[in-house]
Amino acid sequence: MRKLTNKKIKWIIKQLNKGTPVKEIAAVMRITPRRIYQIKKQYKETGEIPELKQPGRKPKLIPKETEQIILQAYQKYKLSPVPLEKLIERDHSIHIPHNTIYRIMLKHNLVVENMNKKKRRKWVRFERTHSMSLWQGDWKMLGEEWIIAFMDDASRFITCHGVFDSATTENTVRVLRKGFAEYGIPDEILTDHGTQFVAAKSRKKARHRFKEFLKENGIRHIVARVNHPQTNGKIERFFGLMEQKLSLFNSVEEFVYWYNHVKPHMSLNFDELETPYQAFLRKLPAERVFEFSRRWLIEE
Repeated sequence: MRKLTNKKIKWIIKQLNKGTPVKEIAAVMRITPRRIYQIKKQYKETGEIPELKQPGRKPKLIPKETEQIILQAYQKYKLSPVPLEKLIERDHSIHIPHNTIYRIMLKHNLVVENMNKKKRRKWVRFERTHSMSLWQGDWKMLGEEWIIAFMDDASRFITCHGVFDSATTENTVRVLRKGFAEYGIPDEILTDHGTQFVAAKSRKKARHRFKEFLKENGIRHIVARVNHPQTNGKIERFFGLMEQKLSLFNSVEEFVYWYNHVKPHMSLNFDELETPYQAFLRKLPAERVFEFSRRWLIEE
């Protein structure tokens, strides 16, 4: 049996007005004569061509109090509906489904509706077990400034970053020295083939300040495969989020603090609303925990 549409119903009424037999119309439409009689009866009673109702339930009205809680939570955390659902439940002891949160955010232009979500290829996640075993680093130009950041692979914690007029090896080393002084020296560092990290020619044999700096500090340099951005994907996603959210903050420094200490990361222990900094501490190996506690005691 064929499904009716408003266009087909108009055709049925037209045929009925012409005097075409009900059985003949039903045969052409491949529906029962009973359905034709229903349409005919409704048309006679109202004088208007019947229209099909839209399927599904009508959306429920969202109370003003609920809408206010959602908007306040967004202003505080600046997050998407799924993490906001958990944060609202934690802060207010009420459960607001993320679909409801999405509707309110859409209403206030706080989220962009994606009508053509594409199926993403599933990648095998590459992730270190312990903090400080690997940092991912890269440069990104936002506006007229160059931003560099290094991320701990196991925890997604941004260990060091900087904003400069130009992306150079010297500025890269400057930022890393700052990160080493605060958190220690990682076992390995992963970068792409940018000239700030590797020599333009004869990369394996050529001398390069970044290569020498890592060697001086006993760090193994891992260079991502060419044309394979997934290798350095975590830091790329961080920069994508920065590009999207930076306008909500007063500075890059403020954004990085929000990312490290406020925003729960969905790839970490999301049920506990774990932030990258919390994961960084949780995933530290025993020998690093001792190193950190000693450094903090000296600072105090």
